[in-house]
Amino acid sequence: MADMIKDFKTMQQELKLDGTELCRLAQDFRQTAEDALAGRDSSLSALHTYLGLPTGQETGTFMALDFGGTNVRASRITLKGADGFTIETKVAKPLRSDDYDYTTSSTTAEALFDFIARIVKEAAGGNKAYKLGFTFSFAVNQTSAKDASLIAWSKEIDVPGVAGKSINGLLKEALVRNGMDRIEPVALLNDTTATLLSSVYQHNPAQIGIVCGTGFNMCYYEPALKMIVNLEAAGFTGGPRTEWDRRVDEESQQPGDHCFEKMIGGRYLNELFRVILMDYLDCDDIPRFTTRCMNELFSGEKTVRDVLGFDVTPEQKEGLCALGQDVFTRAAQMIGAASFGILGHLAGEEELKEQAIAIEGSLVEKIAGVPSVIEGAVCRSCMGLSEGTPIHIVPNSHGASIGAAIAAALCV
Repeated sequence: MADMIKDFKTMQQELKLDGTELCRLAQDFRQTAEDALAGRDSSLSALHTYLGLPTGQETGTFMALDFGGTNVRASRITLKGADGFTIETKVAKPLRSDDYDYTTSSTTAEALFDFIARIVKEAAGGNKAYKLGFTFSFAVNQTSAKDASLIAWSKEIDVPGVAGKSINGLLKEALVRNGMDRIEPVALLNDTTATLLSSVYQHNPAQIGIVCGTGFNMCYYEPALKMIVNLEAAGFTGGPRTEWDRRVDEESQQPGDHCFEKMIGGRYLNELFRVILMDYLDCDDIPRFTTRCMNELFSGEKTVRDVLGFDVTPEQKEGLCALGQDVFTRAAQMIGAASFGILGHLAGEEELKEQAIAIEGSLVEKIAGVPSVIEGAVCRSCMGLSEGTPIHIVPNSHGASIGAAIAAALCV
């Protein structure tokens, strides 16, 4: 290995966001969201979900389906109102494995939805009469809470024949093909909406839902519309991009799209760290690795050789770990600043009230310290807020699946 060409502390400055920068980001995010809400040109959306917030008293047994960028999960869930919920069965399978890949342009829509239907069949335990809620984590055109059509894939999925089609229609046809005609899809929603529904059902006073796993998105409850609004926050163009961010974007499958997600989502943080390392270590042949491997390197579960395939000096390890932690910290700070932008919109001229921000995804669940960094960024996004600002980050495991069941209950 060559000696370090660049001082990592100098490189760190490119990733640092101070209070002024966070405040500017929050203001830009708020204005961009308000532009979308008013129908003006905007890099954000204000997509109607046609779903309000639950009362917490919804009951019944439902099938829940969660289709994200990495896995498909189907569950049978019983909602018990004040007594919470029970996940009775759960089946999860990846979209890609050594034996198959349901994300490529060579996959048909029918093959993809047959794969999904077989997972539902296994979780349901046979052809039984259930209402199903479908958490579908991609941009859609929605005219009711019951169904929507795909606008375009993201997260490097490229299956043809789905854009413009009824998602629950494709699912229903696949269920029938696979002998499951008694299961009826009755609700379709985004994973952020599902996360918010789940958190509120569990009595957290939340108005914002966030998912930061493979991808990134936000939603919030808009009182003026009496419904949850999906922001499609991945597309926000006001993020403070570095040269490394531009390289990741240019080398992605969809350059120019979902720029904010490429600075925050787990699908891209590993690649961002890799291009930073190529610059730091002056090495062009660093192998690709996952964001999970990246986190395991920092936690000590893996060595540098395990992840990169070669050893480095102790000084170089100090630098690469510092830069990688800064990648995670910056992502959390941007989530906090964007959240403050929406909190500011909701509060208007009034003071912020104590509330939760519902959040699900590997960035929060697997990486130590991220919730506190997000909370800190909310405070630092407005120079007048104290550290005691009553905003709490509430990690919400299984939020997408529980929210799908709640949406089914709301749509029955």
